[in-house]
Amino acid sequence: MTRHDVSKSADPIRPHWVEWLTGLASTTIVVAMIGWMAFEAMTNADRPPEIAAQILTIDPLPSGWRVMIEVRNSGDQAAAAVEIKGSLLDGTTTIEEAGMTFDYVAAGSTSRGGLVFVNDPSLHRLQIVPSGFTEP
Repeated sequence: MTRHDVSKSADPIRPHWVEWLTGLASTTIVVAMIGWMAFEAMTNADRPPEIAAQILTIDPLPSGWRVMIEVRNSGDQAAAAVEIKGSLLDGTTTIEEAGMTFDYVAAGSTSRGGLVFVNDPSLHRLQIVPSGFTEP
């Protein structure tokens, strides 16, 4: 008997069940990812950045008062160089102003930072507003 005859009479090699399971799992993941990307592409409104600022805490410092704020971008696009202005007001008179810039606020995310005032913010009306951003 030759070597060629032996290979013809051998049983065909069948894949192990683990190979089938791995292939099925991989195919399911790939199809799900393609479906998710298609869904996102069709339903994403691509809204510009919608920036809002919220006061978290006011703490005393040796050099003044720290106002911790959180900036939220609820839009579908990222915002860069997000400027926040804080003002202490007594009626319509501005007592003190402070400002800061967040380098980057991703779409649907939040960032935190702090403004420092010399005057006590609890004695005045504190106004925190986003004043501008650029598109990255």
